[in-house]
Amino acid sequence: MDVVRVESARRRFLRYGRLDPAPGALRPEVLASWERSRAGEPVFVGHEPAGSAVAEADEVFAGFFRLTPHLPCALALVGYDGVVRVRHDGDDGLAELLDAVRLTPGFRHGEDDVGTTAAALAAHLDGAARVDGPEHLHPDLVWLGEAAAVVPRDDGGPPDAVVVWEHGGSGSGALGLALARRLAADVGALVRDRGHRRARAVHEGYAAAEAEGHAWVLATDGAFLLTSPGVRRLPTADQRVLGDLVLAGAVLAEPASRHVDLLSGRCAEVTVEPVPGGGCVVAGGPLAESRVATVPEAVRRQGSHVAPTARRDYAADLRTRASGSHVEARRRANRELLSPYLRARQEVAAAVGQGRNQLLLGETGVGKRTLAVEQFRRAHPDGRIRVVDCAALGADGPDPLARVRRELSDRPYLVVLHQMNLLGPVAARRLDESLRTLVALPGGPTVAGCVDSVSIDATRPYGLLLRHFHETVRVPALRYRADELGEIALSILHSLSGGRSLRLSLQVVRVMEGYAWPGNVRELADVLRYVVARKPVGVIQAPDLPASCFAARAPRMSMLETAQCDAIIQALYESRGNRYKAAEMLGIARSSLYRKIDAFGISYIG
Repeated sequence: MDVVRVESARRRFLRYGRLDPAPGALRPEVLASWERSRAGEPVFVGHEPAGSAVAEADEVFAGFFRLTPHLPCALALVGYDGVVRVRHDGDDGLAELLDAVRLTPGFRHGEDDVGTTAAALAAHLDGAARVDGPEHLHPDLVWLGEAAAVVPRDDGGPPDAVVVWEHGGSGSGALGLALARRLAADVGALVRDRGHRRARAVHEGYAAAEAEGHAWVLATDGAFLLTSPGVRRLPTADQRVLGDLVLAGAVLAEPASRHVDLLSGRCAEVTVEPVPGGGCVVAGGPLAESRVATVPEAVRRQGSHVAPTARRDYAADLRTRASGSHVEARRRANRELLSPYLRARQEVAAAVGQGRNQLLLGETGVGKRTLAVEQFRRAHPDGRIRVVDCAALGADGPDPLARVRRELSDRPYLVVLHQMNLLGPVAARRLDESLRTLVALPGGPTVAGCVDSVSIDATRPYGLLLRHFHETVRVPALRYRADELGEIALSILHSLSGGRSLRLSLQVVRVMEGYAWPGNVRELADVLRYVVARKPVGVIQAPDLPASCFAARAPRMSMLETAQCDAIIQALYESRGNRYKAAEMLGIARSSLYRKIDAFGISYIG
């Protein structure tokens, strides 16, 4: 490569926007990339793999640097969208240079962001490519030499690229290109073997749980379900409860010990152990005690608490000795009462894992669509998603689900019907006809319907569609998720700040917890967007919030808040004011208990 001529051509292109005639020293594919590009700045978009070969690339890169440590290069996996997914460094000095130009995981370096890159060129050439020094359009990258090769995949996943980065002065472009091809082939081989490796890991986990002597063992990789003889002897309804639990565990990938109430009236203690790669093993058995206190379903449901008809004796349980199973059942019921979103998430994960159509209820802006899409992505990273805005459907026009019918394949498919409550009568009939034929197809999609209401009104037009759904999930409002509000706000802030240093003070979190959030998560995002526009870096303090966040909360509590307050008062009486014991009885963290005591204005009990 003639460095001087290429650098001269790059400067002329940046000045005039074209090269006429094109110099012979400039490769045609590089010039074509320049013409597609614009030299901007890398954008932080976060890390959402969605089917990328992240785990496989991590394994291959780590093995490479174990064999050849301190090699003056860096290896990366770059997604089809230009986002850096994984990076492994062999040289500290080169790592500092890459950090300075934001070639780090989570940042997008597409042609529309920073101009020509080897990953973008390899994607257009559908193979491998290299970009040396001044062939980069962006001035911050003219020192960089890079080679990229597309990871070969036959599973329909996104076309990632393995990139080898090195300093342009090393002059080893041909060797870097060969290395990129070799590593891409290794990553592709692991991707092709992904299903077999996951199945082997699930079988090994199942065998290990059986060897430990558990009465009930279930294991799944999302495609098949292994059950022990003890599980197969259970009633069908109990088997389904345990099956939902193991499927939800595979989607959520969170280890836990669970107390499970079976529909037959029995109770069980089980452990949920996720398997790396997308599987789960559930092992356990029935409780030894036969006396089990059942918790009325009305108490466990959001918004369905039935108030007592007489004055409540908060110290009644102090005069009786409750069995261990009764204490555990009450702790579980209190945990579900005080953290209703956890139950909603588990129900959605189980329904997605089994491909059951579900109806999500909740106030406007609580994140029903986000919850369904998030759990589907976790269960099926390579699946396809289509969101249908029911508010935009009219009495005429094309079939709203015709595109879904054309796109159906062997890949999982999720159809989200957004704002079903805004359907008109004619649009509801058209959608009903489309759904009836679509769900009857073999390998049809999973359907998630979103209704912006806390209850169902079957007399509305969307009532015609209710027959297509198998389950109902209630998504709680943001005001019932005070314990998670800080984490939710930080997550939204992270996506809005573009990687800048921006934090929430404890005072701000307390103000947020005291606000009712009538607009739910959508209003929270609007508030944080307002704050970020006025304070792009630093620690956000209470004066940075808009005045609306300091509005007094309505003194009247909802039925769910009344039930939560009653449960906390009961626990404080039984523990004689010991908040540590009360939190343990309620199954929540002490910090969560303190926040709820302050929010409800509960005075000291002891």
